[in-house]
Amino acid sequence: MLKRVCMAAAVLALATAPALAADVCGPSPVAPLVPGVNDIKGKTPDDAHKVASDTFKQVKIYQTALQPFYSCIEQQVSSQKTAMDEAKQKNDSAKMASLQQDAADLNKKYQSTLATEKQVVADYMSLHNAYCAMGPNLTGCVAPPAH
Repeated sequence: MLKRVCMAAAVLALATAPALAADVCGPSPVAPLVPGVNDIKGKTPDDAHKVASDTFKQVKIYQTALQPFYSCIEQQVSSQKTAMDEAKQKNDSAKMASLQQDAADLNKKYQSTLATEKQVVADYMSLHNAYCAMGPNLTGCVAPPAH
């Protein structure tokens, strides 16, 4: 009886291992909500600066949280490549197919997170540029070059 339970557990572990490999890194960090340009319209430059500054801090916190996530994905990809090489040498087509699916899942997760990060940065830059367009000599804004 114990032998059957152990065998069933081993089979279950092997069957779920590929699915677990893609989730080792967990979900990607949650992106901050970046206020839109309309959220600072009608505000004083000081109030708009506070919104932009607070948002900048949230974006930096988000990007800092992304670093270990990206590192984990990179480590998983490296492990997948090693495992694929081993499966290829052993002509284990079932293992190769499973590893290729895992690699595709990791890539999808990475690309999705990267797209979100780019959108967060683009949204912040729009907010920052709208703030800087509110007037000359605003804190955090670079003056255009003199001609």
